[in-house]
Amino acid sequence: MKSFAQALFFTTATCATLRPRQSNNGCCFQLASVGKVNETVLEDHVGDLLLGGTFQQGAFCLDKNTKTIQDSLKHNCFMRKPNYQFECYQGAIGTTAFEATSPKPDGKSYLTYDGGPGTFYACPVGSGSQQYYDIYSSEKPNKDGCSSVALALVDETDACSVGPTSNATITARSEPQPTHTVRPRKTPSVCNAALTAPSIAPYQIRTSSSDVAGVGSGSTSEVLISRNSSVTFDYAIPENFFSDVKPPYLCGLEFRMPNCKDLPEGYPCYFYSGIEQEVLSNSGMTFELTKGDTNPPWDNTELHQVFPDDRKSIDVFTCGGESMLESAAREISWKISSVNDFTLRFVQPGVGPNATFQDGIGAFIVPYRVQ
Repeated sequence: MKSFAQALFFTTATCATLRPRQSNNGCCFQLASVGKVNETVLEDHVGDLLLGGTFQQGAFCLDKNTKTIQDSLKHNCFMRKPNYQFECYQGAIGTTAFEATSPKPDGKSYLTYDGGPGTFYACPVGSGSQQYYDIYSSEKPNKDGCSSVALALVDETDACSVGPTSNATITARSEPQPTHTVRPRKTPSVCNAALTAPSIAPYQIRTSSSDVAGVGSGSTSEVLISRNSSVTFDYAIPENFFSDVKPPYLCGLEFRMPNCKDLPEGYPCYFYSGIEQEVLSNSGMTFELTKGDTNPPWDNTELHQVFPDDRKSIDVFTCGGESMLESAAREISWKISSVNDFTLRFVQPGVGPNATFQDGIGAFIVPYRVQ
């Protein structure tokens, strides 16, 4: 595994709940290109929209009043400078104003933006059987090698044909029913970790799969969480972990999954089964406590879903009492398993006594403060 530069994430680790799902009410649709390139619009695991490739098919909803589009995870979609690439990100907001045309003579409605005719550019990436196309607006500075295309609505709901202020009754598409029982999320009585809070990476990682070489050795470890591979993370909470925190001593287990685009050059990106698979299949991970006790009791069966750009609190627990500063290091372990074919392969930094990199993609323990 190639070495990678250290990534520092200063985002506040907030007490999170499961991400809300797209309700699929209103004008919802899929997209396909029309022109020299004729492909279905897909969405990769970091939110880029593509033509061709092996990613999941994109699904979108248009708010006709605000002229905004969201994907199936309610991530905002836009094309903004400097790249003007068509992409959908959590929390990010662009100024692109989208509209859907009335049906054209070919019977199709088309997506337009910013009052223009709806010309998009498909720009090739890769070659041969590995080729796919990134999608850009007409504002893209360099269009060399790109082909102009239109994006037609596919399988759109009836609401796409009514006006923005219509009171017409909309028939919502039904959501897939979960095949895994999701327990209600407990609401912790804490707020968050400090911006500069220290993080504890696992000192050892153990896997049930023989397909992952080098796990638990060196300064980093490759982790595979899949249908056939569960992984146990072993942590040791040092006795001086709470040197600047007043009791009661609370810890949070959080999972960090930064956008690959935000990682330094050389940091290996993760392989992920995709946002559409996770949402439509109701897939994710369970975190089973296999060593150590927690208060309140740990829920081993709760489904946890993580997505690109997440820094998610899995849960909060009491690390120790008034004597935590004088006690020995506390060992605690979780076994992480896949639910409904969720797959995530990544490099966990900070493993082992000679770890060079202390932050990145993976599971960490952080101190929490009572509010």
